[in-house]
Amino acid sequence: MRELRWPLIVLLALSGLIRPVLSVAGVYDDLGAFGRPWAPLLVTLLLAIGWVAVAVLTRVHRPVLTLTLAGLGYGLAAIALNLVLHLFLESAEWIPAPGYVAILGWNALQGAVLGAVALGLRRLRR
Repeated sequence: MRELRWPLIVLLALSGLIRPVLSVAGVYDDLGAFGRPWAPLLVTLLLAIGWVAVAVLTRVHRPVLTLTLAGLGYGLAAIALNLVLHLFLESAEWIPAPGYVAILGWNALQGAVLGAVALGLRRLRR
């Protein structure tokens, strides 16, 4: 675990908050036909490409574990954002109890898949 770059993991995890923050800010709603569902999907794709690019270009030691932890960190940050939003927005929806596990598991899985892609790309570059 010492060889992991924790500041990078935290930065990647927090970068994932771009998507829900854009949603809360109403950016997707303001885009008309280019808004939902396309804009959030595009932002998700760009974030995924960014995570893989960072893992490849910075030559992280263990890309699968690094991006799995970044995905898990994003899940935790998204849950925290949801809880904080309840203090300010009446329209914020509560996450059902099983949803917490699903958010963490899904985002960790996405991180693992992106880490495997990064590992594959690194091996191709050699």
